[in-house]
Amino acid sequence: MISHRCSFSSASGSRFPAAVSEMLVQSTMTDLYLLPALPRDKWAKGCVKGLQARGGNTVNICWDKGDLQEVGLWLKKDGSCSLQRLHYRGTTVTTSLSSGIIYTFNSQLQCIKSFSLSEMAFPRV
Repeated sequence: MISHRCSFSSASGSRFPAAVSEMLVQSTMTDLYLLPALPRDKWAKGCVKGLQARGGNTVNICWDKGDLQEVGLWLKKDGSCSLQRLHYRGTTVTTSLSSGIIYTFNSQLQCIKSFSLSEMAFPRV
């Protein structure tokens, strides 16, 4: 007897976003690897916001022509500080992140700006 069941399951469907996230940012508690497996020929340009990385980090990342353009990082843990190593195409930098501060890095992994989360203005609905 042949079963004609759908091969898609909710378990496999929930793994796809995690796989895509790992293609864009891989993390340990102290290291963030940026665009480690980006399919440059298929996703030449893009941005993703709010990726959750290990260690309580949140990551926004943008790329163009397959190359990193900008990355934003912040810690969600209150009162915490984290030493992170950022990795991109053989370049590694070490940075210290404090909670409540958004740090923006350029394609050379240089911190180009930082500001407090409390400085962000959200429009009232």
